[in-house]
Amino acid sequence: MKHLVSTLTAYSAIAALQLVFLSPVHAKTDRSAKEKQVTSSEFRYDKPFVAAKSLLPKTTSELTNNSVVEQSTDKVKAQQSTLNKTNKHQQHLGVNKSSSDIVVSSVNEFWIYESWVTLQQDIDYDGYHSAFSIEFDADTIFTRAPVYAVLYLGRDGVYDAIHVSSEFYIYSEDSTDTFTIESTLVSGFSPSDYDILLELYDADTEELVAFTDAYDDNELAYLPLESENNEYVVEDTVVIVEEHGGAWSLLPLFLLGGIVLKRRSIKLFRR
Repeated sequence: MKHLVSTLTAYSAIAALQLVFLSPVHAKTDRSAKEKQVTSSEFRYDKPFVAAKSLLPKTTSELTNNSVVEQSTDKVKAQQSTLNKTNKHQQHLGVNKSSSDIVVSSVNEFWIYESWVTLQQDIDYDGYHSAFSIEFDADTIFTRAPVYAVLYLGRDGVYDAIHVSSEFYIYSEDSTDTFTIESTLVSGFSPSDYDILLELYDADTEELVAFTDAYDDNELAYLPLESENNEYVVEDTVVIVEEHGGAWSLLPLFLLGGIVLKRRSIKLFRR
């Protein structure tokens, strides 16, 4: 009986060693934060916006109806239909700005009368959207003025510039000259409630002349957004490595066999 207890004790110790050495190894997954990436498109009068190569300075002179229509729809010659704006006004991109940093240079010459936001594309139906559009109506005291807009997205009063628009005309207080920017958040935006900041710049002077944000317009506040790479559920891959101890794995079998043989020999001896 003493031999049996000692054998079982030895077996238990070996089994414990096996559990220690053969415990599963889990691979660590490294998720590095991706940089913020956004793609945007521009529309006017329900059509994709095509910027002209050059815009006339702002004016207070009267425009004929034909001139207004031609400028507002940007009907230019084929060779003027494309504009490489890679380096134009792009100094705004990548800039972080807080509400306290906004300083408007003009006084009552430009203003953003109204803006509308539409949320789009919620692939995983979690209530957070990876695309949105903002349509805004900017007005001026001038009969015609060339401007461009900078679109920001942020939280807690801190904004990141995500798009710089092409230059376009606004016409006095015309309510039909609205401009639309559609943006898709590709990466870098975790699911959260974001605010929009929209700045308007005078294309003649490069000065900030008007802006609107979540404090001025509730339409621009607490938008449930996330980037496209968060629209899909990605499960972590766990790798389990099982190691076999060779002779250590066979030893328990030999011990069990020895215990069985010993019990049989004891029974035979007693007979």
